[in-house]
Amino acid sequence: MKRSVPYESIPNGWYAVAKSDELGLERLVERKYFDREWVLWRTASGRAVMQDAYCPHLGANLGDGCVRGERIRCPFHGFEFSSTGECEKTAYGKRPPARAKLDGLPVVERDGVIFAWYHAEDAAPTWEPPAFSAPGFTDFIFLTRTFRGHPQETSENSSDLGHFGPVHSYAKAEMIGESVIEGHVLRARYRVMRNLDFIGLPGAAELDFAAEVHGLGYSTVHAKVEQLGIDVRLLVLASPIDASNIDLRLGVRMKRLPIPGLTPLLHRFLLHAYVGDVDQDIPIWKRKRYVERPALADGDGPIGTYRRYASQFYSASRVVLPIVKSTNEAAE
Repeated sequence: MKRSVPYESIPNGWYAVAKSDELGLERLVERKYFDREWVLWRTASGRAVMQDAYCPHLGANLGDGCVRGERIRCPFHGFEFSSTGECEKTAYGKRPPARAKLDGLPVVERDGVIFAWYHAEDAAPTWEPPAFSAPGFTDFIFLTRTFRGHPQETSENSSDLGHFGPVHSYAKAEMIGESVIEGHVLRARYRVMRNLDFIGLPGAAELDFAAEVHGLGYSTVHAKVEQLGIDVRLLVLASPIDASNIDLRLGVRMKRLPIPGLTPLLHRFLLHAYVGDVDQDIPIWKRKRYVERPALADGDGPIGTYRRYASQFYSASRVVLPIVKSTNEAAE
């Protein structure tokens, strides 16, 4: 049976494809994203590169090759390609063929993560993911989940207030102000009440979240528990393997505490608590069907606003999702 939109297409935008420390100076990393196989490598000068995994000469997998300074070398005939894809050398000592060019994607590095730009019509990037800078904070640590899903679904969670109680057992969830769309950025603030058992403490506390969605593959969340002095930055990075499956990288960094030794311990606790919450969502994402015209209810949150925002990341050939407002949105 044909799946509903958006599972028929991959949205345009920036997506995490590797951690920066995965690319050593002579290490090749193979990945499948955007329904295509790629090889990632780093030049001797330190530039991260993402290119087609197959040599345009006679089709060898470049993941079996090696890095030679500023070039990647094919294992089959020794053709060497630059970071821009030009064939600059052959093992024959003759002029490289003009058509031997290696396709690649634009790449940037932010906060220890390598992001690649995907566009269904090969258009150039019109924006870049921001650095989520935070002086006095730890570096990010990550865990990754791979499952049947779609970036639009995972990002929609930050607008779906109604699921926080039934899925995550939060006692309260409410928006703080209205969601704001500014071009490719969606900003929203909300507050939840949750038990503190995730860090081994009794009672409950209010958690304030300030979420920013920069395309459907890159979301940041600034989370604070004022009464405990906990200040955390979260990364939510959904990367499409193909139109129906994703890698979801979840990152946490926290403000360093004044007590020696406590920061790394709490840091790990917070990462596993965060991933534990997402693990409650994954079984639903894996088995749910996308509903184009949902019967939204008062209390759902600004799902209609989110879907209007999300529609800009699909090429014009894709069917645009209808905008459906919940009753509380319509009243705003």
